[in-house]
Amino acid sequence: MVETGTLNELINAVMKLDKKPQIGFIPLGTMNDFARTIRLSTKKTFLAKNIDEGNIIPSDIGTFNNSYFNYVAAFGAFTPVSYVTSHKLKRKFGKLAYFIVAIKYLNKIRPYKITIEAEGDTVTDEFIFGSISNSKSVGGFEWFKRSGVKINDGEFEMLFIKRPHGVIGYIKTIFAILFRKHNNKKYFEYYQTDKIKIKSESGIPWTIDGEFGGRKKEVEINNINMAIEYVIPMWDKRGQTPLVSNFETNGVCPLLSHFD
Repeated sequence: MVETGTLNELINAVMKLDKKPQIGFIPLGTMNDFARTIRLSTKKTFLAKNIDEGNIIPSDIGTFNNSYFNYVAAFGAFTPVSYVTSHKLKRKFGKLAYFIVAIKYLNKIRPYKITIEAEGDTVTDEFIFGSISNSKSVGGFEWFKRSGVKINDGEFEMLFIKRPHGVIGYIKTIFAILFRKHNNKKYFEYYQTDKIKIKSESGIPWTIDGEFGGRKKEVEINNINMAIEYVIPMWDKRGQTPLVSNFETNGVCPLLSHFD
């Protein structure tokens, strides 16, 4: 059984192998962002019985300088907001729950002056948040539409939020986030690409797959297309049995992850 941080450690170990095993895992994290993206059940009893049976789903993996990440590398504001927004508040107010909690963090937001090199362009500006992800949600908040995220297309979704000016600027930015207006250059820099370089004047604290990733002045991120294969038990309409009972291992034994 794995939490996101444990899965990251597993991925870093597997990526060093010449012959990589297929991976099945039981998600125990609070948000289970990546599990939801790949439609992996969070019902532990079902997964425990069927973890070695199901569809094989190839997935991209990211390099973060000299290490690897499974689904997200992020920095800045709003990183804690999605994690501290209670389920009760989300059930009552929906997306507006994030807005309510985000308001409390406005006085703690720090902008970072960074230079982004991506898709042949170079952009230097002040940003309060940045994420490079392979998941429709980060911290429980759906930043992207499911149809816009494919975990094995060789590209990451890269979103950078520009520093707003004044309270009204922050409110407009938050609403643009809630309604996923990522192509609005007034508030965001948004890319779907396989590599990016980020340079900052001071060390930026990064979060890698939900864990602290250190402070970095320079970061280079690359997408390794279909580097890992996951075993995903598939449910029938009653949610009782996998739709696919067997899979081809191609001579590779699945690595079944049961970590506490």
